[in-house]
Amino acid sequence: MKSYKPLLLIFLFAGLFWACETTDPFIDEVQIGILTGDFEMALEATDEAIAQDSLNYVAHYYKGIVIASEAETIEPPADRKSYYERAKQSFDTAKRIMEDQEELPDEYEELNNTIISFWADEYNMGVNVQTDDSLFNATPEPFKTSVDHFQNAIAINPDSAMTYEVISSTYFQMDEIDNAISYFEMALDLKEQPESDDYEYIISLYLFDESFQRAIELSNEALEHYPDETVFVQFLADAYIQSGERDRAIELVEGLIADDPDNPQYRRVLGTQIYQSVDRLIADVSQKYQRQFDLRQESRSQQGDQLDQTQAEIDEIQDEIDSIEDEIDDLTLIAIREMERVVELEPDSESANFILGIIYQNRAANLFERRNNTTDNEIAEQLDSQARDNLRNALIYYERAAEINPDNPENWQSLFQVYTTLGMEEEAEEAMERAGFE
Repeated sequence: MKSYKPLLLIFLFAGLFWACETTDPFIDEVQIGILTGDFEMALEATDEAIAQDSLNYVAHYYKGIVIASEAETIEPPADRKSYYERAKQSFDTAKRIMEDQEELPDEYEELNNTIISFWADEYNMGVNVQTDDSLFNATPEPFKTSVDHFQNAIAINPDSAMTYEVISSTYFQMDEIDNAISYFEMALDLKEQPESDDYEYIISLYLFDESFQRAIELSNEALEHYPDETVFVQFLADAYIQSGERDRAIELVEGLIADDPDNPQYRRVLGTQIYQSVDRLIADVSQKYQRQFDLRQESRSQQGDQLDQTQAEIDEIQDEIDSIEDEIDDLTLIAIREMERVVELEPDSESANFILGIIYQNRAANLFERRNNTTDNEIAEQLDSQARDNLRNALIYYERAAEINPDNPENWQSLFQVYTTLGMEEEAEEAMERAGFE
């Protein structure tokens, strides 16, 4: 999965709350209690006013302010959440009573601004822990502390999608993918229509989590809203391939290619996604070759039934290798076919040429590995020749990429590797210098 970690969103909130103009006698006592930190006295004053009149929305409003103000003084931040939840209950009660009035009182808008101000305090503290290097280094478990602040922000104002987005990003950095997913899903629930970037992030999380069916569902949903975004075709193909539905992935993209044969993006998707599948198969077959080698080493000191059992396992692994390598061959041809067509359509694309160079180079590496693991000298020579032919093809595309962008060291690093393997010493030396090798 491509790395996908959205930047934390910083919300700068200016202008704090309450300029409530009222003659209720308890307010002076409440405000003094808040300013002096005597929250018990302030809370008693609001409770007394509520006891005298349960529909006194100003009293409920100020009770929320008292509790939330006390919450901000409590350490560690994780212990504040229950206070904010109680404050939210008082604010909600005040809001309901206000909405039942014939006319909305002036305090109604002040109440909303007050909630936002407490939310902004906790939200910004959570962001600052991560973005201020000195604060980050001075905070034990900084990501957890940041999450605690965001949880407090949610407690006082659960309707901000931005909070759920940033807490998802934080959980991703903590490698807690389940939490990253669940909180971003909550953010999506609060949005009337998710943005393209929203879909891209959540689908990436599901692919990372290997939740392929959900990734498929969301990719299809994203394509309905953003049909021109080929990244969702790529996600869909990737999800199908990784879930074992490779033929469906190929059918999907080939259908798009048939509708628009001169669109290089669909071919690029098919070529790269198919080759990612090949890459995984090559890694799998390499492990099987290593297991075979280990078993052959063990068999040298074995005899009788034990040797027969080991040899049977070696033969079984060879059958698996043969099957995987047939699959590698078939898929590599598809990837090469599609990427060569991309290069034809976009001859000046550095990335397309570079990708095709990678495919040919990795194909050569796989053929060399087959050569090294065969005991048939004639087959070994054939495999060696095929591998070198693939390296020469890789050179064509790496050299084109380097010609298009001679300042990219990755082009020269790849050329250096291929020149060296092919014994092209002068070219390898020049590529080494262009790559910046010492």
